[in-house]
Amino acid sequence: MAELASSFETALSNINPSSEDWDNAPEAHQAIADLLGADDTLKQWGINPILIGSYGRQVSIRRVYDVDMFCRLDDYPGNVSADEVLDRVYQVLVDEYDEESVTREDRSVTVLIPDADGLYVDVVPARKSGTVWEIPTEDDEWISTNPVKMTELKTKKNEDFDEKYVPCVKLLRQARRHLLGKTKPGGFAVEMALYTACEEGLVTKTNSLAELFASALEGVANVFRRMVDDDFAMPDPSMAGEVLTFDDEADFALLADKFEAAAADARKAFDMDEDKAGKAARLIQGILGSNDDFTNVFPMPSGYDKDGNKRSSSNTRTSGDRNPTPGSLRFG
Repeated sequence: MAELASSFETALSNINPSSEDWDNAPEAHQAIADLLGADDTLKQWGINPILIGSYGRQVSIRRVYDVDMFCRLDDYPGNVSADEVLDRVYQVLVDEYDEESVTREDRSVTVLIPDADGLYVDVVPARKSGTVWEIPTEDDEWISTNPVKMTELKTKKNEDFDEKYVPCVKLLRQARRHLLGKTKPGGFAVEMALYTACEEGLVTKTNSLAELFASALEGVANVFRRMVDDDFAMPDPSMAGEVLTFDDEADFALLADKFEAAAADARKAFDMDEDKAGKAARLIQGILGSNDDFTNVFPMPSGYDKDGNKRSSSNTRTSGDRNPTPGSLRFG
């Protein structure tokens, strides 16, 4: 079995948000939270912002271009419409930034943060509705959601999988980004497919990240294939009896095809003997691809060339070796 533990560890480091992302997102959140919290009207409505989405759940991957800010209105008055809430949030933000940086969407207000390397903050107002929350819809109505519960469920699932669930979510998000690019659906669909597969017992609990990755790809591919062939609807784990909905443009058939192929490669890689670690790594590289900073986010294990072949021992230096390695060695 090709475990490739060191390469998986490095890959996770390579796909984690950069230090700039980790700084920019909370700073932008705090700046907007302070701004909205200072507005008299929003203050009366009990505005109480938190970060949600992939960043809030700590499953974001490099690069972070947008973060979701959930603005709970704890004292929301029932006689105020969804459009009025969005209009108020929009006006406060435009007064601070400018019309080119602030966009009023159907259910949120998006802000391009200056001097934050292209970071957007999506401000989503929400009102309490029983045990869940409601956010605006495009027709001036409200729709139920429960992102706070979603974060709690992620934390519990991560504990169930011995802190390997979150790393696996990140690897799957990177795989989706590499295999589909900008084609919808996004990373949230992959994350929820993994949660569904785990709930259904399709994912093996194991200390091996290589085996977990292969099992997770198989489970997620299974969920996507059923969505395409059997009209399966993914349950919304944060709201009992509800199902998840996705963009009409989402191409789940393509997603199922890509993840089935990736699952087959990941399983083949894991089943390889350790002396084929380089070839196994090449298969994983084909699944995870690159990002803005690394040609291959999954590095080749030590002792193998870029094609996955073992390097000749005659060209490998060992500790204390007094013979120089052939070629040009320069310092400076």
